[in-house]
Amino acid sequence: MASTKRKRAKLEKNHWGYIFIAPFFLTYLIFQVVPLVDTFRYALTNAKAWYTDPSQNFDFVGLDQFKVILEDTYFRDAMYNTPVMWLMGFIPQLGMALLLAAWFTNEKIRVKGQGFFKVVFYMPNIMTATTVGVLFLAFIRPNGFIHNFAVSIGYLKSSRMPFTSEWFGRGIVAFIQWWMWYGQTMIVLIAGILGINPSFFEAASIDGASGFQTFRKITLPLIKPIMTYTLVTSLIGGFQMFDVPNMFAIGNNSAAFGPHVTTIVIYIKKIAYTGTTSVGKACAASVFLFAVTAAIALFLFWIMRDKDEAKAKKAAKKRAKEQAALEGGNI
Repeated sequence: MASTKRKRAKLEKNHWGYIFIAPFFLTYLIFQVVPLVDTFRYALTNAKAWYTDPSQNFDFVGLDQFKVILEDTYFRDAMYNTPVMWLMGFIPQLGMALLLAAWFTNEKIRVKGQGFFKVVFYMPNIMTATTVGVLFLAFIRPNGFIHNFAVSIGYLKSSRMPFTSEWFGRGIVAFIQWWMWYGQTMIVLIAGILGINPSFFEAASIDGASGFQTFRKITLPLIKPIMTYTLVTSLIGGFQMFDVPNMFAIGNNSAAFGPHVTTIVIYIKKIAYTGTTSVGKACAASVFLFAVTAAIALFLFWIMRDKDEAKAKKAAKKRAKEQAALEGGNI
């Protein structure tokens, strides 16, 4: 009886917690789960612009929409551009962030004014992506800063749009992504490094390990969970790039950069809201993007797993099976 009363009192005490977190779950259900389910459902139909005419009919076509997008050259270009631009921006982003994080957390160097540098490096992340895209467009346009500099050194003699190569377009988008996000990645990695027990670094110093050896043998293995988080979140954000490349793929810039910087999300937007407005096709592209992102994320989790821990678990399961077999034989 006393136990039942205690359980009831505990439930009454905790019910306010459930009430306070209920709005989050309701919001997530309405604005995330329901649209996700609808996306999978419409991907199997030939639905058009139902948002302008909800009464229109559409038919179930199965996997036909996936065949259509895979045969679409525009979609294949987007599937190529997206990971290429993400890798071009993420690899130097992670490298710079690791370098700065190791620099700021090195007790031997003790960099002065760390707070100032952290704010300066993080500041580009505060700016909106569209603002940054417009800023860089102003630089590369005729009479822009970069254009005028190239003319002043004799590199250019034309007033036309000077930089129109496909790799320049991808490169400038990747550079913007790097410039905006390396500061945020640096802050995350610094937090991970500061969470390491200082006794590991002290032991390494006593043993005569160099700074590089300490970083490679101690820091990197112990921040692997933070690295995994950084990789996966960057992957998701990179495969959903829209604002910056869209600035280079619309208007007067579309002829020069459009085909080379179009991402999957730009493709989805154009298919859903322009031209034939094929919502079914756009949903199929969204599901394909979801599947590719999930597959790569799972692969990254597998690559970054703790191999020693995995081996220990496997050995423990093997011992448990052997023990169970022995006990069964004894019986």
